[in-house]
Amino acid sequence: MDGAARVLAFACRPALVLALAATAACAGAAPAPSPSPVAATASASPSPSRPPAAPAVTLAEARTALDSYLATDDVVWAGRAQRWMIQLSRDGQRPITIAQYHASGGKPPRYTWGERTLLVPRLPAKASRQWFAATVERRDSSGEVRTAVLTFVRQNAKAAWQNSFATLLYEGEKAPQAALDEDGYAIPLDSRDQSVAISPNLMGPLHATIAEEGKDGFASGLIAPGPQTTGYATEIKQRREKARQADCMNFDSLFAAAVDYPVFALRTKDGGGLILYTLLRTSTWSPVLSCGYGRPLAVPKDAKWDLGNPVVRRERRIIETQQYASAVPPKSSTAPAHVIGYDGRVTKATTR
Repeated sequence: MDGAARVLAFACRPALVLALAATAACAGAAPAPSPSPVAATASASPSPSRPPAAPAVTLAEARTALDSYLATDDVVWAGRAQRWMIQLSRDGQRPITIAQYHASGGKPPRYTWGERTLLVPRLPAKASRQWFAATVERRDSSGEVRTAVLTFVRQNAKAAWQNSFATLLYEGEKAPQAALDEDGYAIPLDSRDQSVAISPNLMGPLHATIAEEGKDGFASGLIAPGPQTTGYATEIKQRREKARQADCMNFDSLFAAAVDYPVFALRTKDGGGLILYTLLRTSTWSPVLSCGYGRPLAVPKDAKWDLGNPVVRRERRIIETQQYASAVPPKSSTAPAHVIGYDGRVTKATTR
């Protein structure tokens, strides 16, 4: 999507057709991931004029599912059982899990899990796809403690729960307080909810835009600057200059919303939203024609698991799967959205 088209899509944000077009166009910047049967949002909250329906997932069911997953996860990773690791995951978390296993040489890190807070949306009892989220204290082998944000999905009440999404809050960052109904259930946001500053279905495309264009792009006032927003644009510019001058290579890096993976969104107590979504980053290196094949490039450490050659003389393409948590203010606010959590890794690499 060129700059003019992006501006038009944002200016007409209330129009659902243009919002969908903006999402689809941004996704074309990178290869699509493998299809997921999960739709990309939660359903809207029930009407306050009617008594709340029985939820598809109860608080007790979610608590049991979360505790069971965390206990099973530790056993499976300790036993290095790759097949079971993969079966416990889905959507964007699946390629990340596979990459983590191979990049560690089959010795993935183990974690211990502490205090946890459930975020269970009140979904229709007959919902074909059910989900809940949680924030969990995670401690690694060095003793470092981070807050993980996890989501779990199942297709129906008889299906097994799988980890669909996982990210880590930035150090010192806290998840915004979720709005809860009188029974303690979280309030889900529809993908095109217009009561928040950025609708859930547009958060990914706008994030991709600011990551590529930085503070000079039209989205810079909508999302706060940071290492995974404007910082990426600065990094791309510097790497592009270095690649051409030092390595005789062309460098480019594109971001796209992973439209085949779900977006999870919950209302926050301040009237805004907590949005969890996935981006794909595709970085490419190719030789400058006047330099012939260009200078040999060493394979990045985090991509070596998927590449056999120690150096690359021609084209190199590296794809990262990135999982984000963002806090979006209510529509009445003039404050920008903030990216509050990030995790990701190289999930595919090719050369020729």
